[in-house]
Amino acid sequence: MDRSLLVIDQDLTAALEDWYLHIRLGKRQEASDMYHELSDRLEELKQEDTLYIVYLLLSSRFHVLVSDLKKSKRYHDEAGKYKHAFAPALYYYYHLTEGMRLGEEMEYICALASLEKAEEYLSSIEDEVEQGDFHFRKAMTYFHLDISSLSVFHTEYAVKVFEKYPAYRYLLARSLLMRGLNFIDQKKFTQAESALNDALSHTDFKDEGALAALIQHNIGYLYAAQQMPLAAIPYLTAARKYRTYPAYLKTLFLLAESYWKTGQQDQAMDAYREGFQLSIEEKDDIFKWEFAMLHKKFVDHANFETVWAEGIEYFLEQGDKFNVRTYASELAAYFTETGQNELAIYYYKLSLQS
Repeated sequence: MDRSLLVIDQDLTAALEDWYLHIRLGKRQEASDMYHELSDRLEELKQEDTLYIVYLLLSSRFHVLVSDLKKSKRYHDEAGKYKHAFAPALYYYYHLTEGMRLGEEMEYICALASLEKAEEYLSSIEDEVEQGDFHFRKAMTYFHLDISSLSVFHTEYAVKVFEKYPAYRYLLARSLLMRGLNFIDQKKFTQAESALNDALSHTDFKDEGALAALIQHNIGYLYAAQQMPLAAIPYLTAARKYRTYPAYLKTLFLLAESYWKTGQQDQAMDAYREGFQLSIEEKDDIFKWEFAMLHKKFVDHANFETVWAEGIEYFLEQGDKFNVRTYASELAAYFTETGQNELAIYYYKLSLQS
């Protein structure tokens, strides 16, 4: 949090700064401890509007970190009641935090709009690390919007900033991961492999397990995308050890697929069962269908055509263009190989329309 906002009460200032550092570095347990500690000092914080606003905005950001987006919005809305006391830097953090939450909700166009509002106040922020973090947020949002060139621009800005600050190697590793994802998106696989391994080398495995797992997942994905399942398995297996990162279901999917492709049936079924059950528990119907379709492809061949057709129809209903394109294209190729030309033409057309 920009130092200019925290000069009123030295004791509370130090506590808020420590809390923000833990949030910024993704340290969930330490950030959670400080959240409870500061919640006990609420009456002190309310004595000064600026301190209380900072507390509310950091609470909103903390709940983004721990994936409690309802609470994040609640704190953000409460902070919005104090706009009469906002300095320019507070407007920056207010819009930034909203953009971060919307990004987690996968509302990427709305997230970008919030980030652009935050950018209007970026010049009021003296902290260069904060500026680097802002550019990382924009890079990630543009990546999800498939605007690769702008994602690359903001990623490289963030990397250049974080390379100057050894204490923020976590933020550097995260930005190098973003660089690797951009290379994957551009199908520059050699550069992607280098960037992801660079990201891994800057990660503290003991304290940054979620980030390490996410990087390992993406190295595994990189190999899987190149039809190199044997190379993918060790990285996906390593990532699987840490369950609380955002791509865990995808890791299980790629791992099951890689095991099946390499003839390791028992290991494949183990990853498949965990993934399918978890998708049900988390009410993730997209992944439930993906796991079901994967099972029909490699195990239950008698129901392959029916379940894949039903799955594609479900993705169409959900507006999931990526999965429609992916699975319709593969089903079309299957129908071509089996001489079912009318169905092949239908699914080829469907894949091109998505």
